[in-house]
Amino acid sequence: MPIQPDIVYSIKEVSEILKINTRRIQRIAKKHKVEKVDNRYIFKGTFLMLVFADTIKALSQDVSHKAAEVSQDSQVKEVENAALKREIEILKSNLQEYEISDNERIEVFTKDEFRLFETRLIEWQHQQKEIEKKETEIAEIKATTSERVEHYKNLFEYQRKQSDRILQIHEKLVTSINELTKANVQRNIIEAKDKDVINHRWKPK
Repeated sequence: MPIQPDIVYSIKEVSEILKINTRRIQRIAKKHKVEKVDNRYIFKGTFLMLVFADTIKALSQDVSHKAAEVSQDSQVKEVENAALKREIEILKSNLQEYEISDNERIEVFTKDEFRLFETRLIEWQHQQKEIEKKETEIAEIKATTSERVEHYKNLFEYQRKQSDRILQIHEKLVTSINELTKANVQRNIIEAKDKDVINHRWKPK
């Protein structure tokens, strides 16, 4: 019972227990000339049980109904737990038929736990595929970069060899021109001497 006959209550306590507006309680207190203590109404439990009998009865029925629901839920839970225990015992007995090696393990999950485990497993598989994809992309980038470096090295080496070859050709050309020029000069000197154009003792500087 929400109200006890041998206990006194304030307006606030009555309002909270019986779920009644405080102004309504004040009106009832004035009507029945309830005693005040320190300018505050104080209600005896016997008075409340008499005046608010219908409200207390409704609350008691509501509490009893909720208690019955809780009891029923508790019974349902007990039945479910018993069924789950029987299922676990059956699984254990079935597991005895299988041989489990040292690197194997068997776990028993509830349905909710298995759904969560299955979700996490699928997420892990997707993440693993993404990691493998990224690793492949990185390997391809590294391979492409290495190929480019090797290409530029080969191109540089080719250009260097070409430059060396052109330099050698230029050096040979200059040497040939010098030799040809020297031979022409000697021949011209000889011809000039033969024709007495220049003194036989003249020599080029």
